[in-house]
Formats: sequence, structure tokens, C-alpha cells
Amino acid sequence: MSTSNTRSFRADHLPTIEQILGVAIFDTQGFPIEYFGTTDDEDTSWIQLAFQSLGLQQLLSAEMNLPSLDHAVIRTKSGNIVVLPTGQGFVVLLLKRSLPQESPTINSAWITWTCDFVETVVKTDSRFRAL
Repeated sequence: MSTSNTRSFRADHLPTIEQILGVAIFDTQGFPIEYFGTTDDEDTSWIQLAFQSLGLQQLLSAEMNLPSLDHAVIRTKSGNIVVLPTGQGFVVLLLKRSLPQESPTINSAWITWTCDFVETVVKTDSRFRAL
């Protein structure tokens, strides 16, 4: 898929393909299914952080009757990890930050956009490789 086709995935407050360093897909219990990365970031420790955050969320939800996860943002040295629930589980994005204080603004459009992005771009664009 060419970069020009992927630019259509840009909308207000949503990342561009150039900002996405990695994508991980987890099932409804928070267990990993697939990981994709780019050559822009060889570090995969963000996947472990996402797995741990999903495990913690599952534990807290079960023990304290907390509502379901809306989303989570974890700031790391390499970027922002965004955890989003989908109907089939969770999608996690690793986004690079331009500025140290930069944090994404998450809204309901992210879930639909992310699911479409995973199916039509991540699994077909040569920039992403399975890890």
C-alpha cells in the first residue's frame, strides 16, 4: 500500500502513519495475539508495558468492580503507548512524540479509526513487520 493511500487515515487528533512505531493486538482477556513494529523503533519493551497494564486493569476490574477500560495512555522514553478496547479485545499503539510533554487527545473516533487502520494498513503496509 502506498503512503498516499494511508494518509486518508488522518483526522483531527488522530495519528499519522509516520507517528506509529508499533501496533499490538490483545484478546478480551488481555493476552497477546499479534505484534507489529517498524524499523523506526527496534525496542519491544512497550509490548510488555501494555500487557502489564491490561493485566492490572483486569485485576482491578474484577476485584473492585470498576467500569471497563475506556482507554489508557502510558508515557515512555520512546513514545506514548495508547491502549484502546475494541469489540474483539484491545489494540495498542506506540506513537512517537515530537515533544517530551506531548500526549495524544483520545476520543471515541480512535477506536473505529484504529480497527480500520489495523485491518487495512498495518497488515498490508511494508513499513510494518510482524514481531
